[in-house]
Amino acid sequence: MTQMADKVAIVTGGGSGMGRASSVLFAQEGAAVAVADINEDGGQQTVAMIEQAGGRASFIHTDTGDESSIIQLVEQTAATYGRVDAMVTAAGISYSNFIEKDEATDPWLNPGEGLILNKSTERWQKVLDVNLTGVMICAREAARQMIAEKHGGTIVNFASIAGYGPAPTIADYCVSKAGVVMLTKCLAAELGRSGIRVNAVAPGPVETGMTRSLMELGRLQKQAEALPLGRVAQPEEVASVVLFLSTEGSSYITGKTIGVDGGTYTV
Repeated sequence: MTQMADKVAIVTGGGSGMGRASSVLFAQEGAAVAVADINEDGGQQTVAMIEQAGGRASFIHTDTGDESSIIQLVEQTAATYGRVDAMVTAAGISYSNFIEKDEATDPWLNPGEGLILNKSTERWQKVLDVNLTGVMICAREAARQMIAEKHGGTIVNFASIAGYGPAPTIADYCVSKAGVVMLTKCLAAELGRSGIRVNAVAPGPVETGMTRSLMELGRLQKQAEALPLGRVAQPEEVASVVLFLSTEGSSYITGKTIGVDGGTYTV
């Protein structure tokens, strides 16, 4: 029997990268997957990949910076599949105009633009709205649905190694991910008696669309070469940990952030 047979999972950011890898893996393990993303083309491609492999999935257009969009996501998932068992909050942005691919404000291509001294409050707030407040709303709405259905569930948030180490040009991103680590602990403490486990993953250098600029500059490879494992990770390696935290194999784990980081914290 597959690990998520008869389960229903929501994966935000499911249209690419680690969100896509998680969506595909969950479907392979028997879950029906609501693929949520602001990128409709990417989300539909993920659904097609799942369906071509014999799995069940649907795309729900979602902006995790918009509370009403998240509420609709959870309601539509429950209406379509009859329940919600797992929430994975993989959606995130590395800088305010990441979705627009605005190279002029990309902090890796133009480091000066990422400095707090040069960053508008609006740009700062947008990163926190998506990466932290959006994660809270996703978790809250999923938990409300799980409790209403009178069963437990799992929530897996996406933090980052950037939540533990400062980076001058992406302070907003670092702060948002540090917030996810604490949010995960607070949610775990609050929801445990309702049978809901809340954990997080903190990826290190991973080859995704978000790190494309760093890959092109050679900086991601350089970062990875200094680690014990000496390489960049693939999204599927993070997805396997997300799956573990969403299944009975991790039944006595809650409130933890697992570093999927090639040994970052050993050096």
